[in-house]
Formats: sequence, C-alpha cells, structure tokens
Amino acid sequence: MKKFVGIGALIAAAAAVPYLIHKKRQKKLQAEDFSQNDSLPLPEKNPWETDFKDEDHLIFCDESNLGKRLIQLENSINIRDIGGYTGLDGRRTKWRKVIRSEELAHLSDKDVEYFDELGLKHVFDFRDAPKAKAMPDKLPSTADYKNIPVLKNIPFSHNEIDFTAPDGIDAFMRKIYRYQVENAAPLYAEILKVMTDPNQYPILYHCTNGKDRTGFMTALILLICGVPEETIISDYSLTNLTFDEAFEVLGTIMADEMNEAKGISKDQLKDFFGVKPEWLKIQLNYIKENYENVDAYLLDKTDLTKEDLDKIRENMLEAPSV
Repeated sequence: MKKFVGIGALIAAAAAVPYLIHKKRQKKLQAEDFSQNDSLPLPEKNPWETDFKDEDHLIFCDESNLGKRLIQLENSINIRDIGGYTGLDGRRTKWRKVIRSEELAHLSDKDVEYFDELGLKHVFDFRDAPKAKAMPDKLPSTADYKNIPVLKNIPFSHNEIDFTAPDGIDAFMRKIYRYQVENAAPLYAEILKVMTDPNQYPILYHCTNGKDRTGFMTALILLICGVPEETIISDYSLTNLTFDEAFEVLGTIMADEMNEAKGISKDQLKDFFGVKPEWLKIQLNYIKENYENVDAYLLDKTDLTKEDLDKIRENMLEAPSV
C-alpha cells in the first residue's frame, strides 16, 4: 500500500530553511570544502539515498567562481548570480544583472538593504499564490513584485508519490520537469519580455528553494545567451552545495511532521532537497529534440520575437572585445 505525506509539510519545511540554517553557510565558499576524501570508507547507503555531493551531482567548471557567484546574506541559503558565463562570440554574461534565488520571506533588514543598494528592479515569484501570500517576500523599496505561479494548472498531484519506493520522488520530479518544458514557457516568457528592456535590470526570480522552477528559468536565459549546456548543468548543480545542511534541517522537520503510521523515514525524503542533472537534461533534450535550439522553442511556445531574443542577448552579454 502506498504511503503519502501532505504537500503542506513539504512547503512549510522548505520555507523554514533560510531562517534556520543561514549561519552554517558562511564558511563554505570554497569547492574543496565539499570534496570527498578517497581514503575514507564510503558509508553504507540505502537505495534511495542519492549522494548529492558526488562528482555526478555537484559539478564545478572553470567559471563557477563561487566567491562572486554565491550571494552571502544573513538569512538566506541559495541566492546566486548568473553572471560570468561565456556565451555567444566569447562574450560573458554580465554580473549583478540577473539573480536566481530561494523565497525571500526570511530576509533580514540588512539583507533587504543589500538589494536596495543593488537597485533591484523586479522580483518574480514562481510559487503558487496561496504560498506566496502565506510567506510573503520581504522586498527592497526599489523592486516591483509579480507572482507568476508556473505550476498552478499542473494536472497531477503529489499524492502520486510512493515514498517507500526508492525512485518515488525521482519519478515525480521528472514529471514536473517535463510539465514545465512542455507547458510553462509562456509564463517564463513574462520575465524574458522584461529582460528586453535594458532599463529593467537587475531582476531576481525565485520559487521556494530556488532549484526546480528557478532552474528552468535560468537554463532558458543561459541558452538564449549561448552558454554551453555543460556550463548550464554546472550552474544548476550548485544548489547541491548546501544539500547537507538543508537535508539535516528540512529532513528532520518533515520527518517530525509525519506520524509513525505513515511509515516515512527521513532518509526516504532525501531526493526532495537536492537537484539531479538528469532532471534538467529532460528539459534541455526536449528543446533540442523538438526544436533544435532555444530560439525556435520560444518562438513557437511564446509570443516572443526574434528581436526580443536579440535584445536579451545584447542586454545580458558583455560588449565584444575590440
């Protein structure tokens, strides 16, 4: 018999992450802090325990530049800049133009001041409206806010998840990624349309944890800019930098929410707290196999024009070298 857990526990736990674990992140800026020691014996694992810190799930590249990419605030865990990646004609994406983030409900006054000083113009929130209302973002005075619930009409439910199956969460997440690439492009295009205007930067977009819905938005932007897929996957995987801390806190909270009758252990929840490159590849492969490139995909799925995409590239990429 399948065992289920309410999505409310997942959302509530996820929303608590920034407040509970922001202090632990301050000393973890360098990639070497997350490398494995080959001389140590590997722990025995249950079949559902993905190692989100291994070389297949936490992927660094020459342009990871963690010291500049990770935006270290007081009450946050997963806020990153998407600048510094090489795209078309060797031009790099500009820094402090586009920020990918978790929800902003737990920002401190000092954190909000950071975005004020940055002159943040727009905050786009991909969470469902009830969640956005229950946990409202703390916004700088400079920023306009818009809620764009990209999964509002999703035709399947979290109740499909069999938490006792080793691949239960994985199968569910694959369906979510497939749904986004097939159906949600017009919603993501609302942000892309704003990005055609050079006066509307910097912008920030986020979901709850800043990994899945936010990950697809980032992939679209970087694809438009001509950033290679391997670099895009590397950027996506950086969410796993804080996996251990997130799982320790969130897994405990979620496990406590479940009574013993449900039979759900903390370990069985693990796949909710990281990202798998295979998930993003579902979207990247869909675009390649059905449209060859992101321009054709967006021109077909949205009301964006070729001129719009050219404007985004011009606004996002550094000027060509003389």
